[in-house]
Amino acid sequence: MAAKEKYKFKIENEIYEWDNQTITGAEVRGVGPGIPDSMDLYMKMPGQPGRLVGRGESIDLRQSGIEKFYAQDASSEAGNK
Repeated sequence: MAAKEKYKFKIENEIYEWDNQTITGAEVRGVGPGIPDSMDLYMKMPGQPGRLVGRGESIDLRQSGIEKFYAQDASSEAGNK
């Protein structure tokens, strides 16, 4: 039986693997050292400011390229990291 495909994504330049094709904002927050509630989670978008990712939002990791997430103080603006 073939090994199940793993999906890769980054949080702050650290690469992680995920067993499912989709991941929620809440699940991303729980990976690695974790992202505290006092910080917002963003997904980097080529040529645009980061896009805020909600806890219940589902991200498809099968998309072309590798999804890149980062955390930022909730009081700051996206893209001004």
